[in-house]
Amino acid sequence: MVALNLSGTTLKWKMLHSVKFRRASNYGPHMIYPQTHPHLVSSRHKPTLPRSAPPWKPLLTTPWNNYAMGWIYRAAVKLVGTMLDVDAKLNIGDKSQFPGYYSFGIKKSSGQVLLIFPDGTDFGVLNTHIAKAVEDVMERPSVRFEALARITMLRETIGRATRASDAVARVNINVYGSRDNSKDVGCRLSAHKVYLQRPEQQRPGSIYDNPHVLKLPEIQNSSLEYRLDDTKDTVSRSDRTDNFGKTISDLYASLKRGTRLKRVEGDNRLKTVLLPHQQEALDFMTQRETGPIPPEFCLWKPFESDGQQWYRHAVTNAKSRIQHPETGGGILADEMGMGKSLSILSLVTKTLEDAHNWAANRSASSTDGINSEKRLSRATLVVVSSALLINGWLKEMELHLNGTLKTVKYHGQKRETQIDVIEDSDIVITTYHTLAADVAAKNSPLNEIAWFRVVLDEAHIIRRQATTLYRTVYELSAKSRWCLTGTPIQNRLEDIGALFAFIRARPFDSMSTFRRYIAIPFDESDERRAIASRRLGSLIDSLCLRRTKDLLHLPERQERTRTLVFSKEERDQYEQTKRIMIRAIRQRAGEFDRKSMFGMFQAQLQLRILCNHGSFQHSFSWAKRSLLNEREDMLCSVGRNGEINCSSCRQSMPILGSNNVYRTYAKDCAHILCSECLDENEKEDEEGRDEPLKCPLCFPIAASLPETKVEYSNKEGRHDNYFRAEGHSTKMMALINDVKENLRESKSIIFSCWTRTLDLIAMYLQRNYIPYERIDGECPLPRRQKILDDFAKSLKTPVLIMTTGTGAFGLNLTSANRVFIVEPQWNPSVENQAIARALRLGQGKSVLVTRYVIERTVEQEMRSQQDRKLKIAEIGWG
Repeated sequence: MVALNLSGTTLKWKMLHSVKFRRASNYGPHMIYPQTHPHLVSSRHKPTLPRSAPPWKPLLTTPWNNYAMGWIYRAAVKLVGTMLDVDAKLNIGDKSQFPGYYSFGIKKSSGQVLLIFPDGTDFGVLNTHIAKAVEDVMERPSVRFEALARITMLRETIGRATRASDAVARVNINVYGSRDNSKDVGCRLSAHKVYLQRPEQQRPGSIYDNPHVLKLPEIQNSSLEYRLDDTKDTVSRSDRTDNFGKTISDLYASLKRGTRLKRVEGDNRLKTVLLPHQQEALDFMTQRETGPIPPEFCLWKPFESDGQQWYRHAVTNAKSRIQHPETGGGILADEMGMGKSLSILSLVTKTLEDAHNWAANRSASSTDGINSEKRLSRATLVVVSSALLINGWLKEMELHLNGTLKTVKYHGQKRETQIDVIEDSDIVITTYHTLAADVAAKNSPLNEIAWFRVVLDEAHIIRRQATTLYRTVYELSAKSRWCLTGTPIQNRLEDIGALFAFIRARPFDSMSTFRRYIAIPFDESDERRAIASRRLGSLIDSLCLRRTKDLLHLPERQERTRTLVFSKEERDQYEQTKRIMIRAIRQRAGEFDRKSMFGMFQAQLQLRILCNHGSFQHSFSWAKRSLLNEREDMLCSVGRNGEINCSSCRQSMPILGSNNVYRTYAKDCAHILCSECLDENEKEDEEGRDEPLKCPLCFPIAASLPETKVEYSNKEGRHDNYFRAEGHSTKMMALINDVKENLRESKSIIFSCWTRTLDLIAMYLQRNYIPYERIDGECPLPRRQKILDDFAKSLKTPVLIMTTGTGAFGLNLTSANRVFIVEPQWNPSVENQAIARALRLGQGKSVLVTRYVIERTVEQEMRSQQDRKLKIAEIGWG
């Protein structure tokens, strides 16, 4: 991340008439020293010093600019110059008071705002939108700027591009000034729809006073910033999200490819009759693999020049005398729940003879750029995100195929390792992490094979090219490449750019090309955004098929929100807890930052949990607060797009796809393991039951300590005095009453973010003699799969309770027709993902979604915020 602290009028680096000099003994950490910035002081301006005095140094601050107004979050800076020059300058070392950061200046030149190196050479150009706002503020004499760039992030940015001009660094702009001018600066920035946020770095001793911050009326004398969600969204970020979402929504609405397809019947090896939208998907995929592609959707357009036939690329305008091939795969981006896996199976069976012929013809395969040392296979390699999804694909094959295709499961300790067996198969299925682990161990039989087809399920996992998972799958050799994802664009255009690069959509197999023609102009201005959107629309219409679930005519989803009223005892405890929070925040207002335990996050969390647990919840104590609750809530706040690294193999994975089993076994264990590392450490006892182990990373240390037995219980929850022995929960009572309705004629799933809330739900279900099963982070994968199978098939278990994170990832829950959301989430997409697991292809019943909100609490505030966010979630990002 680049932190750009801008202050004041245009900084004339070599003109120091306004710079005051003080003795070194008076220096603050915010000073700029001539030793690190020798160009700042020319000999003409150096003062004459007594020999006994310490050296004099320039001080770029005055008493009136000790107020940090905030920063502008993630403005774009397009780099200039050559990569080698930029990297060479960064190699000089830190150039700021903050370790690991490099200090830049700014200047105006030819109508642009530039970042410059200490030697005065240009580093990059600020985004036009932000530059206009900055220029307006720069004219104020009482404003100062300071530019900081994290060196590691800069190197990562320039390392992804072949030229500096292809690299875009994200910039945070810190503004310093006087309190008297704070309101004026805020108005000038907001006039350009630019808003300040709390800076992560600011000068020590400066006072944070943001003109765009909404203060809590109950805390008049603090500098507390009130943010309405734990992900620290601000007005500026919300505004950008709205604009980005509307643009993407309009772009999806303009796509034509889905209306130009014909219906193609599936092969006789397919037992299931394809639905119309799947028949059309089969037409699209065969076009993208073998052609011909309709001229309307070809990217190379023919034209004549001087009586000769030429071809021009629809996006880059590049000219060529030859017609470049445009086949080789694509992106199937239908919304989640539309049967993308069946569509791929229909393609596999439809092209099986072609696959045999390709693998048998070495000379023909050489034209596909296949390395001659690779072993050719007719197989389709399917890469999924977890072992649970491997089981899902195997069930799909069992359901839809006639059993004549050879299938290999390449996963787990007992996986097939004979390359001859793997090569002589029709479908091979593995996980991203298995591939990455093999590559890291330099023992990857899958990389020795050239595949007829590679399919990435949940392909948005590779949306960041810098990850090991992306590099691992990118290096696979294949004739055709496919990406399956319901979220091709999540929160940045580079998400789909990474998918274009994976499928080798030349010239967009280079991310630098995508940035040059799409991503960079998209962020520059409204006019340039319109051009970039048209270009992106042409690419998507050619390479991607995107439809919504409206095509399925699923039973209409019914929704209701139960607004509940606390009992007097619950209300008294809620208000008492609220007073404790406000008092603590008032007392700690001067320490208030993102690392402080006295944050709005903890305050809101305690009030939200109390809405669930009622008077079963003990009176709040800072010394006894639950770290488990905080961790789980933070994971749900980040949502499915967040990523985390496995503590063992260090591979990145989606947060909501991670199994947090070991971190909940012991208070002292904070390790998170991916499914691969979990599988390697699972075992069964003599009776075949799953037995969760100690954390394999902690075990060598704990082996010498007295053993403490911690058991996983599916029914009883924990017995650690977290709850009071007696109490009342209005929300739990309402939930149980709703579950009891039509209990025998329905299947219900109950979602909560918190494991502790599941414990309380389990207690209420037991007291009312309602059979249920439970899945949370402590449930081992084999056990989880068995519970899902039993819930789908058995009439004996009408209720399934799940943590929201677990239920929002990799599950098909169409057997359920009632979904209960116990508490609202700051990130409503987490709720929608959980609900979408039930409302998908195969659902024959109307799904009733029930949400619970306690009146006159933080939950009502959250619900009002969700009204706006849910509209964004419906754009069609997935």
